[in-house]
Amino acid sequence: MSVVENITPEPPLWRRVWSAPEQEISSAGFGGELLVAGFRLLILVVLLFFPLRELFLQRQQGSDVFSLLTRQRGGDIIALLTASTVGLGLALVIYSATSRRWGRAWIGFASSLLDVSLVSAVLTISLILGRPHEATNNLAIFPVYFLAIAATSLRYDARICLLSGALALAEYVAIVVYADWRWNLNSAAFAPYVYGQFHWSTQVWRMAQLVGATALAATLVVRSRELRLLSTRDRFTGLLNRAVFNEQLEREVAFARREDGRFAVAMIDIDHFKKFNDTYGHAGGDLALRSVAMTLRESCRATDVVARYGGEEFALVLPGVMSARAADLLERIRRVLAVKPIHLPNRAKPVSLTVSIGVALWPDDGQNAAEILRCADQRLYEAKSQGRDRVVGPAPGRHLLTAEQRASAAQDDTVSMPILPRE
Repeated sequence: MSVVENITPEPPLWRRVWSAPEQEISSAGFGGELLVAGFRLLILVVLLFFPLRELFLQRQQGSDVFSLLTRQRGGDIIALLTASTVGLGLALVIYSATSRRWGRAWIGFASSLLDVSLVSAVLTISLILGRPHEATNNLAIFPVYFLAIAATSLRYDARICLLSGALALAEYVAIVVYADWRWNLNSAAFAPYVYGQFHWSTQVWRMAQLVGATALAATLVVRSRELRLLSTRDRFTGLLNRAVFNEQLEREVAFARREDGRFAVAMIDIDHFKKFNDTYGHAGGDLALRSVAMTLRESCRATDVVARYGGEEFALVLPGVMSARAADLLERIRRVLAVKPIHLPNRAKPVSLTVSIGVALWPDDGQNAAEILRCADQRLYEAKSQGRDRVVGPAPGRHLLTAEQRASAAQDDTVSMPILPRE
């Protein structure tokens, strides 16, 4: 009997572009967001150093700072000092929010829009200072737009690429149109200006470059997401694979240590799966695996990590879940699976199956990812040894024990727990 495959048509291009990234890709993008936030802070601190250094040197030489700011070079200092100061304050807010995992749904949009707006702010300051050619013909500031747009690809969200590129284009068009309307830049008065003569053909070419950079960034993101999905998903059930689960668990441990957080890990195994396969064939077993995978995904939050760990075994990471809530959630999942009908080919009546679940908590049951996972696995064995179709977690009040008492209790559990073969 052949395996029944779930064949789904490929979504249209616009939906692949304008769609939120999958959970594991979103997590990877959030990791990139923290990297960008730190790099942004470093750049703004460096940029702020130069105008402050110039003002300090002038002061040391006895020069009047205000007279310096009225000269040609003073305009550059004002523009850089103002944009760097405001940008640094906003960058600190975004870095603080990112490091604490606040606003995961919007932080990538906010930071990317900030990046392109900072570039536009520097050019706008040149307009305010009455230097329109510097705003429209500047070869030092304008290329920074491309760096900001390129950085959006680290978020693995094509929507961020498109919105950031559209904002950069709209802001630059507004700057150019206003400058030409306000000063008539093609007039003879501006011909000898140090930044060169204004040409609309040059400006249109710059705008086309922004459009091209945006399209390229969005295309790279879509393609990267497709390739990453192939490497992170179990192609049979659509859940995360074991390697990605381990990465996500390590990431959750690092965050919990930094923010004094809590989370739960669950190991789930289908009871008597070998007997199920022998009775209903491999096609029936395949349908059972997909049914369990779908139920787990539908029963968990979008922020939970749901993976096929191997064979008929699944694994969960439940961020922010305390002991009592973890037990209630997993008991509800166990009950749903026990009564969910599985419709097999050539059978009039549906069948059902049960699962055994072991639960471990951070930081009560281990000090690293390997210890937490090992504890959940041991409790899964205990659930099977007690008769299967049950959830085994830490004893009530276990989280109130001291670290030494928890370690001693965990060692006693390990010694007394029988190791049974999984079916």
